[in-house]
Amino acid sequence: MKNRSQIDKKYKWDLSDYFKNDLDWENVFKTYQKDIEKVKNFNNKLNNRKDILSCLKLLEELDLKAEPLYVYANSMHDLDIANNKYQEMLGKIENVVTKQSVESSFVIPQLTKLDDEFLNELAKDKDFEPYKKVINDIIREKSHVLSENEEKILSNVGLFSGNFSDNFSNFENADLKYNNVKNKNGKSLPMSESLASIYLREDDDVLRQNAHIELNSAFGRYNNFLTSNYIGSVKKDVVMSKVRGFESSLESALFYEEVSKKVYEKLIENVEKFLKLEHKFFDYKAKLLKLKPFKTSDVYFNPLKNKNKYTYEEARALVCDSLKNTLGEEYEKHLNEMFDGNKIDVFPTKNKRSGAYETIAYGKSPLVLTNFSGKFDDVSTLAHELGHAMHSYYSTKCQTLYNASYTIFLAEIASTVNETILNEYMLKNKAKTKDKKLFFINEFLSRFHATVFRQTMFAEFEALSHKMVEENLPISSKILNDEYLKLVKKYFGKGVKVFDAVKYEWSRIPHFYTAFYVYKYATGIISAINIVENLKDGTISVDDYKKFLSSGCTSDPISLLKIVKVDLEKNEPFEKAFKVFEKYINELKKLI
Repeated sequence: MKNRSQIDKKYKWDLSDYFKNDLDWENVFKTYQKDIEKVKNFNNKLNNRKDILSCLKLLEELDLKAEPLYVYANSMHDLDIANNKYQEMLGKIENVVTKQSVESSFVIPQLTKLDDEFLNELAKDKDFEPYKKVINDIIREKSHVLSENEEKILSNVGLFSGNFSDNFSNFENADLKYNNVKNKNGKSLPMSESLASIYLREDDDVLRQNAHIELNSAFGRYNNFLTSNYIGSVKKDVVMSKVRGFESSLESALFYEEVSKKVYEKLIENVEKFLKLEHKFFDYKAKLLKLKPFKTSDVYFNPLKNKNKYTYEEARALVCDSLKNTLGEEYEKHLNEMFDGNKIDVFPTKNKRSGAYETIAYGKSPLVLTNFSGKFDDVSTLAHELGHAMHSYYSTKCQTLYNASYTIFLAEIASTVNETILNEYMLKNKAKTKDKKLFFINEFLSRFHATVFRQTMFAEFEALSHKMVEENLPISSKILNDEYLKLVKKYFGKGVKVFDAVKYEWSRIPHFYTAFYVYKYATGIISAINIVENLKDGTISVDDYKKFLSSGCTSDPISLLKIVKVDLEKNEPFEKAFKVFEKYINELKKLI
């Protein structure tokens, strides 16, 4: 692997938009640290218009300093995670941001004490326009905010209530041991979660099956501990929702996302209605792979390799051309500003963080980190992260600081729009052979399976486990294992062989420690597919899509999606997405 000094500067981040150098960062950090002390001057004074406005302006100024300080330190750290200097800088800003949170913890409880009529007047006041979202959230959440002393108690509870997630993470990353697995030649191979993801894609039926069984069995050997830990986490969710006055933990999670329960119910209802398409996909994939029976260990195996190796310049051209065709020249222009402005750190280097992500500080340029190696996955990842970047660009350009941050519910939509457009472009324009066509068809179908069906199955399991605790129903390792196995068999259908060890799979899903999160992956891709289809058939214009990207959090996410004619409280967007899924299944059928 190359050292960073060996990489041409055009492929490396230019962070001068954030800070000229580390000394510049240190100088701003010192002023930020000092300015935090001013916050305490407003304690017990937030009962009049003047002091409230001054306090909110100060908090805004602090946040405008903190965001670029954090992004710069974190970005520099990720370029060389072994560099102590940037570890220390990152630690410093994280500590001081925490200090700001502590010093300003009185603000929301004190504003919550004010009567609704006064708060509504502030929300309509022109001077308070940049803080309208903050004030409206206070009004909306008022009935779920406790007294100042009670909020302090809950803050202290937070110091240990996250231990369930920490326990799981420490167990999975440090303590869990796997047994070796054998391939078809009887050779014993080392096993880990990362190796399993490789083995499950290998052209070796025996290895895939053994890796699949051991991946789940390893967690099964600790079933009692993992069950106890998970039930503790579920009980924490239930208690916290009750304390804040919600009827259920699901209601609590959806409330803070500003999403109605109807969306969650529509997702599960429609996915269950179209399970026959998932089963049909497995039937045709079994024929493609010439496997009988088709097993849960075969799902991620794709014999149709895209052997093309892409240069970064070729990847850039593919991404820009595909997105320009659908999203227009202005969108492409902003993409090229990212490429030409050194806002993408491209290649893997020694001690660079793995994976890919997008980040931004308000008023600055979005940044994308990748570890490009030339596979089509890397091209698709580039398109995905640039979708995040464009969403961030339009939102921060068009909205004030507190109106710019779109919710997690919306976060994966723009990125998946880009991936979907790229895949369609490749299938239409670059897939000249049967195998290439099959490759890109399988890309779409596999992503849909993993993101819609699988995540909805997880969502059903979460709803079930929380209901058991809320209704004082029996709950144990056996009950959780049995219920999960029932779900797997329902989702995979009778034509797929399900191994008994799959019943432990629920206990290895880290997202379950952030309750009711996974459903957002499914609604994200459903929304993205609808947007692409609506753009293609003229239901919406590119300007409509840009308006959606520019809206930040100016309204609840369900209302914002209506800008692009997606209403997740109705059946139509789900039906449209499954129609596209079925179209790809039929194309697969024709080619095998």
